[in-house]
Formats: sequence, C-alpha cells, structure tokens
Amino acid sequence: MIYQNIITPQQLKEKLDKKEEVFLVDIREHTGFYRPIDSAIHISITKIMDNLNSLPKDKTIILYCNHGVDSFFLMNLLKTEHGFSKVFSLKSGIEGWCKFLGKKPKV
Repeated sequence: MIYQNIITPQQLKEKLDKKEEVFLVDIREHTGFYRPIDSAIHISITKIMDNLNSLPKDKTIILYCNHGVDSFFLMNLLKTEHGFSKVFSLKSGIEGWCKFLGKKPKV
C-alpha cells in the first residue's frame, strides 16, 4: 500500500487557493449528505475503470469519496496497476473536507 499519496483537506485547500492545477474526481456512487467540491468531476467508483482515458496522466489527480477509504484503494490501484504517478487520495474524504471548512451536510 502507498501511504505517501494522501492529501489532507488543508493541503487541498492550499492548492485550490493558489489556483494550482489539480484534477479532482468525486468517485462516490451518490453525493450523499455532502455536495461535491465545486471543481470536481464525478466518475463513480463503479464506472472509473471504463473511463480511465478521461483521467490525465500528466496532471495531479485527487480522488475523494465519502470517508477516504474507497479513494485510498482506488489511488493505490491506479498507481500500481495503471501507471498513474500523480494520483492522491483526500484524507477523510468529502466528510473530512466539509468538516475542515465548517460546512454542514445538505438538507
């Protein structure tokens, strides 16, 4: 398992605030209680293998799910089996992101 490719909500916010080019991918099946991050595209985890061509290998890719578990495993799969070198998983997923920003679940 690859642990150094975890990005914290604070690190992601710094990248977004600096307007760094990142390719955010929301891999959740359903958006659940939390809205997606504004600049993210949605490719559910069940469809991502059919859409690997839409993921840029030359950009930093940040995956997120609800709690960071699915995105962690997918990040490892993309790195070890599909040649993605700049892929990261958002620690604690969208839930951690929203808590970091002080956002509440949508109603």
